Amino acid sequence: MMIRADGSRGGLRSSGALIAALLALAVLATSCETRKTRMDSWHGRPIEELIESWGAPSGIVSLKDGRKVYTWIAVYGSGRTYRSTFTTSKDGIIESSAYHDASVPGKAE
Repeated sequence: MMIRADGSRGGLRSSGALIAALLALAVLATSCETRKTRMDSWHGRPIEELIESWGAPSGIVSLKDGRKVYTWIAVYGSGRTYRSTFTTSKDGIIESSAYHDASVPGKAE
């Protein structure tokens, strides 16, 4: 048990909550980094390889300069909706990617 400066006692409950919160943040940061690493691993590869792996995209948008943006949308049992987008060159090579938790407005990774 811990005695605070004001004389009150704090125990494992308050310490446990802090530890749980820190662990949750660490897991979140790791999963975000893992997702980014996984998506970045497609950069420089043909879009056809991604489609073979992930299946047909939810949507494709052609840009004026000849590039295309491919979007996959996933809705999980929790009701959360996630959007993964990949932008390709005119030749169909993946140049960039982004991941967005559509359940949180304005939060893109």
